[in-house]
Amino acid sequence: MLSIRDQEIRTLAEKVMKTRGAPTLTAAIKLALQNEIRRAEDEVPLHEQVAALRARALAKADRPRLPALTDRERDELWED
Repeated sequence: MLSIRDQEIRTLAEKVMKTRGAPTLTAAIKLALQNEIRRAEDEVPLHEQVAALRARALAKADRPRLPALTDRERDELWED
């Protein structure tokens, strides 16, 4: 049996229970904890995110660039 003395925790557990259809507060807390653990395990560390973004940026830098638009071409894009 679970005894919740903190009103904020009880309110959060009740909200999870209602939004997720958990039959009891214990089930709601169990679900919330399982989801939080799964989220933490699936989280990609920041240094890996930065490395991936850097690799993508460097790959784009190696591609040939298109020539810049002329004033006439730019104006044509804005015309109806």
